[in-house]
Amino acid sequence: MIPRPIQHLLLATLYDAFEQWASTFTFACRKGCATCCTRSVTMTSLEGDGIMAFLAEAGRRSELAAPAFQPAANRRVQCTTNTFVGAHLRGESVEEAESWDLRPCPFLKEESCGIYPVRPFGCRLFASLDSCAASGVAEMPPGYLAGATALLQYIEHLDNGGRWSTMVELLAGLNTGQVDAYGEPTAPIPGLLIAPDEHSLVEPLLQGLHARTVNGQSFAQWLQAARP
Repeated sequence: MIPRPIQHLLLATLYDAFEQWASTFTFACRKGCATCCTRSVTMTSLEGDGIMAFLAEAGRRSELAAPAFQPAANRRVQCTTNTFVGAHLRGESVEEAESWDLRPCPFLKEESCGIYPVRPFGCRLFASLDSCAASGVAEMPPGYLAGATALLQYIEHLDNGGRWSTMVELLAGLNTGQVDAYGEPTAPIPGLLIAPDEHSLVEPLLQGLHARTVNGQSFAQWLQAARP
């Protein structure tokens, strides 16, 4: 298993590569646009560790004991990103979550994120070419969602032995030391869900990330090392 400090370096490298790639698009998203900031955002325990450290350093960990951070009784994530993709690649039907919790994220204060520097990738990928406040629907450019989904898969793959669920659920578990009761086990990459006509759009992101060096090895080598 890759040591946790290296996993966090890899995560930061992935965030940076995505930010550079996403900057090539012109999105309407601005500070104060918070339509996508709901309790349905998912993440891994690797990302959760970063949020927990951020809150502890700021003396804010007690926030996680508030009722707003407790998981909804009827909310259960059906499968992780990689198990979802794996089922699709095998041609199997996938049982989706029965409902989404579209209440505002507990970290959202005055339309701004209270953990912005350490927000999970599930938050970072949200973007729209047009304002989605009126319709509630994001318009993404071709290839963008495929590229973002691939990186969601990478993060889950790197967190070998970790857990995956909604941000609220995982933080509740991490705060009480019972994370296994809230999340699903992470799974390795079964393949990527990229349509043939999207490959040329996503390749610059993936190839650039794979070539980056972290602690003496390429990102691609670390991906291979993370396989169970």
